[in-house]
Amino acid sequence: MLVRYAFNQKEIKAKERPGNYDSGRTAADQKAFPPLPFEAQKDLPHGIVVFHDYNQSILNGSENSSSWVVETTGNFRSERLFVLVEKNIQSGSIDYFRASEIYLLLQPEKNTAQLEFYLDERIQRVIGKNSKTHEFIIQIKDIKPIEIRKTLQLFRKNSSLIAKARVAPWQPLKR
Repeated sequence: MLVRYAFNQKEIKAKERPGNYDSGRTAADQKAFPPLPFEAQKDLPHGIVVFHDYNQSILNGSENSSSWVVETTGNFRSERLFVLVEKNIQSGSIDYFRASEIYLLLQPEKNTAQLEFYLDERIQRVIGKNSKTHEFIIQIKDIKPIEIRKTLQLFRKNSSLIAKARVAPWQPLKR
């Protein structure tokens, strides 16, 4: 009986922990957030909502949207994965992106050294290159939806160096 009570108390505390889908508060700054769409909860079981913003759409400018950054595990148990879940309020569509990665394609005459000189090494770094698209994979530290959007805009403004900037799409594992 005492063990059952202890498990129940532990479960209640876990549901109330900031970031838990049922808590309604983000883990990072304790801000209230609307419920994560049920489809996203199924695709990201046991995730933690780290950040939430309204009207900071990566795809549609500041169109009527809701964006959550959810921490979950990747393919390996020790891998921390941050997924940007974006819901268009009008259409109801849901899109997923890797919140901490931006893909950059350089202008033809530009090189890696020029890109690395341009990046702010405190918050951005090259972690690889897509062999098919030749895009550089840039890891960013500030993964709030509004900051991801600002970073994309900043990269896109530097058209003399960068031909294209986009967030990396993410697909949930099919269960």
